[in-house]
Amino acid sequence: MKKLLLLMMFLLFGLIGVRAQTNIEGRVTDEKDQPLAGVTIIIRGTNTGTVTQPDGHFILPTTESLPLTISISFIGYGRQDVAVRGNNFRSISVTLTEEAITADEVIISASRVPEDIRKAAVTVEKLGARQFQQSPAASPFDALQNVKGVDLLTQSLTFKSVNLRGFGANNNNRFLQLTDGMDNRSPGLGFGFGNVAGISDLDVESIELIPGASSALYGPDALQGLMLTSSKNPFTYQGLSAQVKVGVNNVGKSGFGPKGYGDFAIRYAQQLGTRFAFKVNFQRLSGTDFIADDYSDRSTRARENFFATDATRGNIATGIGFVPNNDSNTNLQYDGVNVYGDDINAGGAYTFPANYGNSSLRNTLVTRTGYTELAVLGNNGKVFNNRANVSLHYKLSGTIEASLGWYYGNGNFIRTAGFREYFPDYQRHQFKAEIRGENFFLRAYTTQQQAEGWNIGQTAVAINNAWKPLTQWATEFGQVYVENKVSAGLARNEADRGRYLPGSASFNLVRDLFANTFNTDTVPGYKGAKGTRFRDNSALWHYEGMYNFTNLFEVAEVIAGGSIRHYALNTGGTAITLKADGSEYTINEYGAYLQVAKEVKLGSSLTIKPTVAIRYDKNQYFSGGFTPRASAVISAGVHNFRASWQSAFRNPSPGQLFSVPAAGKGGEVGGARLAAESAGLFSNPAYLDSDVKDFAAGRITEAQLRSRAYNPANFTTEKIKTWEIGYKALIQNKLYIDAFYFYSKYTDFIAAQSFYQPTNGQIADFATNTYRTLQINFNNFNEIFVNGAGLGLEYGLGRGFTLSGNYTYQVGTVTLRDAQGNIIKDNAGLDIVKRKMSNPEVAQKGRNFFISPENRYNISLNNARLTDRIGATLTYRWTDQMWVEQGTTAGDVWLPSWSSVDAQVSYKVPDYKSTVKLGGTNIFNKYYAQGYGLARIGGLYYVSVTFDELFR
Repeated sequence: MKKLLLLMMFLLFGLIGVRAQTNIEGRVTDEKDQPLAGVTIIIRGTNTGTVTQPDGHFILPTTESLPLTISISFIGYGRQDVAVRGNNFRSISVTLTEEAITADEVIISASRVPEDIRKAAVTVEKLGARQFQQSPAASPFDALQNVKGVDLLTQSLTFKSVNLRGFGANNNNRFLQLTDGMDNRSPGLGFGFGNVAGISDLDVESIELIPGASSALYGPDALQGLMLTSSKNPFTYQGLSAQVKVGVNNVGKSGFGPKGYGDFAIRYAQQLGTRFAFKVNFQRLSGTDFIADDYSDRSTRARENFFATDATRGNIATGIGFVPNNDSNTNLQYDGVNVYGDDINAGGAYTFPANYGNSSLRNTLVTRTGYTELAVLGNNGKVFNNRANVSLHYKLSGTIEASLGWYYGNGNFIRTAGFREYFPDYQRHQFKAEIRGENFFLRAYTTQQQAEGWNIGQTAVAINNAWKPLTQWATEFGQVYVENKVSAGLARNEADRGRYLPGSASFNLVRDLFANTFNTDTVPGYKGAKGTRFRDNSALWHYEGMYNFTNLFEVAEVIAGGSIRHYALNTGGTAITLKADGSEYTINEYGAYLQVAKEVKLGSSLTIKPTVAIRYDKNQYFSGGFTPRASAVISAGVHNFRASWQSAFRNPSPGQLFSVPAAGKGGEVGGARLAAESAGLFSNPAYLDSDVKDFAAGRITEAQLRSRAYNPANFTTEKIKTWEIGYKALIQNKLYIDAFYFYSKYTDFIAAQSFYQPTNGQIADFATNTYRTLQINFNNFNEIFVNGAGLGLEYGLGRGFTLSGNYTYQVGTVTLRDAQGNIIKDNAGLDIVKRKMSNPEVAQKGRNFFISPENRYNISLNNARLTDRIGATLTYRWTDQMWVEQGTTAGDVWLPSWSSVDAQVSYKVPDYKSTVKLGGTNIFNKYYAQGYGLARIGGLYYVSVTFDELFR
């Protein structure tokens, strides 16, 4: 890495032959001959650009030889390409025509080369300056919530997970997020941090999104698609930009809200001479997070008689039979969703023995009193986020540019995996060196992070046990409780006497002791109890390059590329097991790809462009694999038809490979044999939760249960094949249509199922609730199918008004198979073949984690130019109900449908190159959750002032 950086520094500041400079000058106006300020002018095929001044004039210095072509674009107007020659370069006059719909976007994500989005071979979405300006969302990243097919799951105010095409996850490791070509994911934890460590809002130029398998060009892990966020080049976007945003959320929260927040960003970019440019970015957000405050009785398959069953058909599940009782005064088994330490399956419950003296409690499970999430955190929900970037750019020639960049992200947030986990001070640095030309790039970067967090639920259990062990608490509860005389609430109050109260010195002391002690270490003074803190200070080094050979071949467009990755895990054994010698694991990967395309003209307005791509990737722990893709686009005038077949695979994340929870505690277990050994699964087997329940109900014998114990087999990559067709067209410059249908099949699907491991290694432990819950990663044997369709429409109503909307449908089905490949039957004796994963008789056999709404749609009415200065947008979003199967301390539940109305009004102040924006999402403040146990999202209202490219 050091040698490569030195080489690029040498190239960056090396002596290059000097060419004469030409100043291209001109003026841009609208159809009324009024000057347009802020219009972007770029020399085609380069990053050299400028913007017009308030009087519409521009000067664009360049060392490129004439003739050349400049591209002129402005929000709300059609783009124009103008030829610049020796006789007009000092007096270019351009008139832009107002357009409500702009469909001629140029993208690079679909095939790694620039192309018209309408002629892309796969489904592609692009958000640019127009969409960011018109969106009511508070940030460019949040604007993704309006894109068809996107599920944006909110973990924290600053941390949202992008999900596409099923298997929604709070930590989506099937989706690849790239920031200026760099992997946004945590090297060790294996999921993208969204905007926690992303680009400053002022520096985002565009976001491109490809739903569906994309491994053929982007390698493993782009199983469900990818997102490419590109920042602004300092040669094109210069001057000082600043944004101040203030807002409020948590409105209507009794005794808590409303809470204010502030967001400040600044960007400065400058070109020095004709070859050198730099940019500096900083953004700071601080406020109060949306709060996870669902205190209803938790719906989880760990409950007795959770499913409603039909006794006449083998007790097949017909729905959810569990009826929550949210009153802890009357409910012996109250387990609040966002209350921790009271969990029925994670150390917060006690089962009284069959011979217990109080007959009303025999064989009865009782939960102890827990703490709310807000109480355990003790930070009153405060959240912060810092993002910074410094980049140096140098033009080695007219089209070849070298750059060095530093990207920094820092903040606190909560993520939800098997448990809720709090990261109080996440930090990440990325360093990138790149040389890029119009037909190639070479890139090297490293990701270095400090990610330390602690388990909220386990910390609550530790606080309770530090004050009074569970058995002692249960004894005191049992001595007081008398059925129909002394309620559960009164008995809890008696057993809770002297309990550590949230915010007290004793509570804070114990919490901090456990939260600041790693789970591999003993907490001083607490009889061998381990801490709840973990870390992932892992690092990634990635080297990649691509070359476009099209200019060398006349018969076809040919590109080839390759990459090498090296992961250095660093968790100290707190999240990922160590090697036998105590050292950390490393992971090496490499891959290469080739794509060939050819556009064939069949008539004056009819073309066909077939494309074939193939990639090979190898991870040191798995066999290598090929991921081919074949596609074709037929363009007939304005109509573009596409079809594709593509494959992809996913390497398990380091956590899914090597994770091991602390001794005696629940958590995630990796699929590698080493992880199973470290978790004691050979000497003390674990059993699938549904099998344990079948045993408890007498449906299977002890011998049958033992025969079904978890047996670590060969852990391999997850695979998918996807077929897709689509259509795009802009008709009469008024109606834009984008439609698609896809069908996918997964094999070797990696899922973390709930297993119960008896504490003492005895089957009898299950009867007394003495076991730990493990989320074990393994390749299940099921055949999984996902199919869906989407339609996006945008229509120009006239006078600048645009009506747009999109609808997406998707459904997941499964054929269940056992380890021998036999089809599993439901309890009524019928084969489970291609049934919905949300069906109760399917869920009864185990979790499948599809976790995606079947239907969703958005409708927007927009006018960017109500007047010369005012623009406005009104958006309605609706998402269907969703079957959720999640985690150890989350559960199994139908999450209700939800809707949101969002709006914004913007006002331009041209004299100060500024825009004032008043906006809000969920403006009617109807609280909803996008996942079980996640923060509930209410209204977010803000006003922002943006000053753009001052002192240019």
